[in-house]
Amino acid sequence: MAFLTPAFLIGLGALAIPVLIHLIQRERKRVVEFPSLMFVRRIPYQSVRRRRIRHWALLLLRTAAIMLIVLAFARPFLRKDGDAIAATGGAREVVILLDQSASMGYGSHWDRAREAARQVVRRLSRDDRATLVLFSRNAEENMRATSDKPRLEAAINAARVTSGATRYGPALKLAESILGQSPLKRREAVLISDFQKTGWSGSEDAHFPEDMTLSAASVAEASTMNLSVPSISFARAAFSGQERITVTAGLSNRGGAPLNDVPVTLSVDGHEIDTRRTSVLPHTSSSVVFPPFTLMSGNVRGNVRAGSDPLIADNTFHFVLAPSEPVALAIVDALERSDASLFLSKALSIGTTPAFQIDVTSTSRATPTTFDKRAVVVLNDTPFPPAGAGALKRFIERGGGLLVVAGDRTTWPSTEAGLLPGTLGQAVNRTSGRSASLGFLDYSHPVFEVFKAPHSGDFSAAHIFRYRALDVAPNTRVLARYDDGAVAGAERKVGLGRVIVWTSTFDDTSSDIAVKPVFLPLVHQLVRYLGHYEAATSWFTVGQVLDLSARTKGRAARIVVSPSGERMTQTAAGEGAEGLLELTEQGVYEIRAATASTGRPDAIAVNLDPAESDLDPLDPGELVAAVSGHAASAQAQPAAPQQLTREDAERRQGIWWYLLLTGLLMLAMETVISNRLSRKEKFL
Repeated sequence: MAFLTPAFLIGLGALAIPVLIHLIQRERKRVVEFPSLMFVRRIPYQSVRRRRIRHWALLLLRTAAIMLIVLAFARPFLRKDGDAIAATGGAREVVILLDQSASMGYGSHWDRAREAARQVVRRLSRDDRATLVLFSRNAEENMRATSDKPRLEAAINAARVTSGATRYGPALKLAESILGQSPLKRREAVLISDFQKTGWSGSEDAHFPEDMTLSAASVAEASTMNLSVPSISFARAAFSGQERITVTAGLSNRGGAPLNDVPVTLSVDGHEIDTRRTSVLPHTSSSVVFPPFTLMSGNVRGNVRAGSDPLIADNTFHFVLAPSEPVALAIVDALERSDASLFLSKALSIGTTPAFQIDVTSTSRATPTTFDKRAVVVLNDTPFPPAGAGALKRFIERGGGLLVVAGDRTTWPSTEAGLLPGTLGQAVNRTSGRSASLGFLDYSHPVFEVFKAPHSGDFSAAHIFRYRALDVAPNTRVLARYDDGAVAGAERKVGLGRVIVWTSTFDDTSSDIAVKPVFLPLVHQLVRYLGHYEAATSWFTVGQVLDLSARTKGRAARIVVSPSGERMTQTAAGEGAEGLLELTEQGVYEIRAATASTGRPDAIAVNLDPAESDLDPLDPGELVAAVSGHAASAQAQPAAPQQLTREDAERRQGIWWYLLLTGLLMLAMETVISNRLSRKEKFL
């Protein structure tokens, strides 16, 4: 044992004080004066009896109290304990990374993961600090650096599995940041997970320096079985004026054993429509087609459930359906040919997503009402309609779309030149010699984006024999060019609307594109884009962020109810971050108006990331090696011993506090005992 302030030990000389008190204390006698004794010589009275120590226990109690108080001021500490602390490298900074992604809900993974985290906490020494980080798709500190083991274990017990996907990068980067800010020399991170392969791509920028260590605790099982419903598709058809929906559910068996006679159930608005049974071979996918049902209204909620297994979360797929709205368009052509719009109208009559509501009229019959309640107007190789002056411009500025199919009959007045993306020139004849072909397409534009993938459409096979020259204006986007560099398609935005000019016809007079396989999807894409058509999304994936201000088309205050019942109120401003909603739970969200309203609330279906159903684990050693630079089995280099000063060693032990408290208690006991003895002897 050593003392931080040994000079205070001189105070041990005060131990003689209780002895002297016992020896020199005299008994006070009551003096009675007698007249007859006034002239007798005075002899001092001494009590021989008082010179003996009669209360040894009281003396020892007083002596021990003074000795403990003196030792407390001398600030003792044990050298052996201080040396042990220095030998172990000092206190540690520990970050516990606990995976709470959806895949951790498989079987007993979550229970074993929490127990592993509790074991890390229990192994902490008194001077260690630990931070609990919960992660899935993102990572967050749940409990900041603390030595309070009960609080850490309470936080671990309160943690729950979420619907998020597994991503190791954010968690490791956060751990690196926490450890990098610690003043302690021993810095460690413990990663507890099922180590899904899908959660680690290898491109994450997470690297620990040499003085940080990473260890892994895997709860993955050697073999797993998991059936999931990763997606569904819908086929729409009209029947007796109503829309019929046929649901096809995809199934995926991620396990190594076949799944036989699996029940797959379709439910709509809480009612079971049908149950089919199927079998799925190991590591394969299958599908189940349900009988069609009638879609009567919007915001119809449904789900498909398939069997049951240790990971029940991905056995259900949620969706929300609404009746499809057709895109209304008017085709204006000339009367010189009755089949002038045959190819165009036939192509648009095929397909149901979306359905196109077509109205064909001639230039002479077109009136301002022709543009009312239309999303798109097509001027198909026709002169500018007399009724279009002013009315067509207003139609486009309010958000309408205009497609000008420029042929020999197309004319355009100079007063309306501001609507076109350029000035139409003379016709170019390519009938003699080699015909023209499309040589450039802007695949970044929404019209041609669907043709970007290989083997998705060959435009070079189309032959163009005649086309109109187009001198493009500023602020114009060229969508396509011919092989000679001439403009084949160009776009201009006017107000809220869009105008596209195609410089050749959509029939068999100037080209053969109308009989090519690319014609139908091209026409559909043109009308979709010009009409601002966006297919209603039947479901979203956990982790996506929605702009509710755009979805609700207004700034009214609204209440969002999550699948777990949590209520979130968004203010009437609804702009910027206030209008954004991050989808963090699997299930159906409800969006209600803050004020009383009639009708069914809007609904949003949210499903797990399909990658969470793939439970194949990666080797934890590979991840540790990629992050820390050495394999998990390799022994980490120990931190240099932390040489503790005398002050640090004494401060860590705090023995003086216990000595001082004990000494004061003994003084209190001595006071009580001495008072009782004094009263007792007074009456003797």
